[in-house]
Amino acid sequence: MGEKSHLAGLRNCEWMKEISWWKLFWLYVIVVFTIEIILATFFSLTSGIIEIFPYLYILPIILLARTHPRYAIYFTIILGWIYLGLVFWLMPFEITAFASSVAWFYIFVTVGVIIASLTESSQQEKKFREMYDKSLAGIFTFDPETGKIVQLNERTAAMFGTTSEELTGKDISSVWWDPKELDALKHEISSDKKTDPVEAAYRKKDGSRGWMLLTASLADSSLMVCSAIDITEKKEIHDNLIESELRYRMLFDRATDAILIHDPAGTILDANLIAARQSGYSVKRLQELRLEDLGLLPKGGLSKTQNTELQSKGHFLFESLLMTKNGVPVPVEVNSKIIEYGGRPAILSTLRDISERRHAQAALVESESRYRMIGDLIPFGVWSCDALGNFTYLSESFLALLGISGTEYKTKGWMHLLPRQDADRTLADWRQCIRNGAFWDYEYRIVDTKGKTSIVLSRGAPHYDAGGTITSWVGLHLDITERKRYEERLESSLREKEVVIKEVHHRVKNNMQVISGFLELQSNYIEDPVAVGKLTECQQRVRTMALVHEKLYQAKNLGVINASEYIRSLVADLTNSYSLSTRVDVSVEVDEVNMNLDMAIPCGLIINELVTNSLKYAFAGREKGSLLLSLHHQSDHSFCLTVQDDGAGLPPDFEIRSRASLGMQLVGVLVHQLGGEMKVEREQGTRFVIVFPEKF
Repeated sequence: MGEKSHLAGLRNCEWMKEISWWKLFWLYVIVVFTIEIILATFFSLTSGIIEIFPYLYILPIILLARTHPRYAIYFTIILGWIYLGLVFWLMPFEITAFASSVAWFYIFVTVGVIIASLTESSQQEKKFREMYDKSLAGIFTFDPETGKIVQLNERTAAMFGTTSEELTGKDISSVWWDPKELDALKHEISSDKKTDPVEAAYRKKDGSRGWMLLTASLADSSLMVCSAIDITEKKEIHDNLIESELRYRMLFDRATDAILIHDPAGTILDANLIAARQSGYSVKRLQELRLEDLGLLPKGGLSKTQNTELQSKGHFLFESLLMTKNGVPVPVEVNSKIIEYGGRPAILSTLRDISERRHAQAALVESESRYRMIGDLIPFGVWSCDALGNFTYLSESFLALLGISGTEYKTKGWMHLLPRQDADRTLADWRQCIRNGAFWDYEYRIVDTKGKTSIVLSRGAPHYDAGGTITSWVGLHLDITERKRYEERLESSLREKEVVIKEVHHRVKNNMQVISGFLELQSNYIEDPVAVGKLTECQQRVRTMALVHEKLYQAKNLGVINASEYIRSLVADLTNSYSLSTRVDVSVEVDEVNMNLDMAIPCGLIINELVTNSLKYAFAGREKGSLLLSLHHQSDHSFCLTVQDDGAGLPPDFEIRSRASLGMQLVGVLVHQLGGEMKVEREQGTRFVIVFPEKF
């Protein structure tokens, strides 16, 4: 009993929820109005009035039929029976009145039924319209004969990217992507009256393609009803998934390394073509094997330590042997990584063939051993260090030089070997090489473990990585201590000899000056002007040679003099030696070159003779003149000496070889001594051009 009451209460509650507040309001109005009508009927009948009040019953019937059509019939019948009861109870029996009352009863019921039916039909249509418009599926109809769209809901319009007003009346082909699909749909509908759900492509307003899941049926011969769900996004996801799967498969099969996908127990789930090619098994056969069948793992799978590392890091790298179908072991590097495969955890293992790497490593070990042997056998100190200068290898000869063992050098850099006074300079040179990437080629001192200092010639070359960064250095150390000591002894001996030679030049210069003084003194006792002139010429030649020895004595580089300084001094001395009535403009152009003694003396004597002749004979009887002397070093390693004046010039029959002049004969001999050639030009004065080699 309690349960029934509880259920009844729940039904009442549910019924109350279905009735909105405005329906309750109208229900209250109808009840009040009905009670008033019943009371009015009671008083009217007792007063003998029976013509007006029946019309009043129609109003609550209409109101209830409009607001509560489900209960209008019951209400109308009850209200009609109340009316009949009042009439039979309060009015005297009269057949006409009773017939009229029964007629009114049927009128009440008829009005209630008709209005309730119309109202309920209107509400059903409204609900259907709301369901039609608010449906998650697109619903549209079109005439299969003309193809005109008859009706569509807002969902359909939104799916096509337009409005229902814009599409209504248009041809259905304007929104169908493939006309052939539309014709096939019409044909299927005409024969089966409906279709199963099918994917169809449609055209949006912007011209792009969309996809819908379509169900169609034929309502009558002139109307086709279609229900469509937009699956564009789902279709794109599905197509992308298929494309991704194809891409994955293509990459999976085109990978350069063998790939195996297996479960944690080692059962192979999938394999690519490279794995099949390397192992000799087909992909299908590999999917029936385990990793231990291929020799990649021992029975029982990964060790506890390996499995822990795989679980903690998500990947694990190790080397193993792949046992092929033919029983040939192939060394491989296995890189395993945890992935999800088919909705469950799995392991993707990449197998890289390292046969060539193993061969290269073996060759590298052999090569390194060979070069270490060579480094240990040669007498030079072979070394290598990292970019910071820390030793990575020292040959036995270098270890012997340093006095350390083969293991001690690994904790020491080469900077530890430098004396304190040399460390800063050598380190600065080292850093300069690192910045410039230049070769290391320096001499410096090192101190062994016993404090003995040695001088080494160190040469090294940098090694670069692919990015151009120096990663290491390799080089040689040559102990040049004894050689440096020998060089010091030679330098000391050379300095002593230079002092002696300079002293010789100094004394030769002094002796020649004494000879020059004797000649000048002798000329003072001779009255014959010709003889005095000859003595003066000899004196000038001696002074010319003395000037060479003076320049050699003053020169920093023993054995050579600066030609420019020597010639300028010689010309200045010559011009100062002659008191001329003619103003002579003397120009000297000499390149900055050096000459040794064997070239300087002949060249100086030639200049002495030619300039002296010009000063003595070229400008006689003239107020002014010009004299040019030049010495240029030519590209063919020769010298070109030019002496030119604008004086009277040489006579037409002038011949150097036949000339009785001692000076010109001396010039010819000196040019021959220099291994040169001389030519004389007589235009606008006299021009001597002498070309002689730099070395002879």
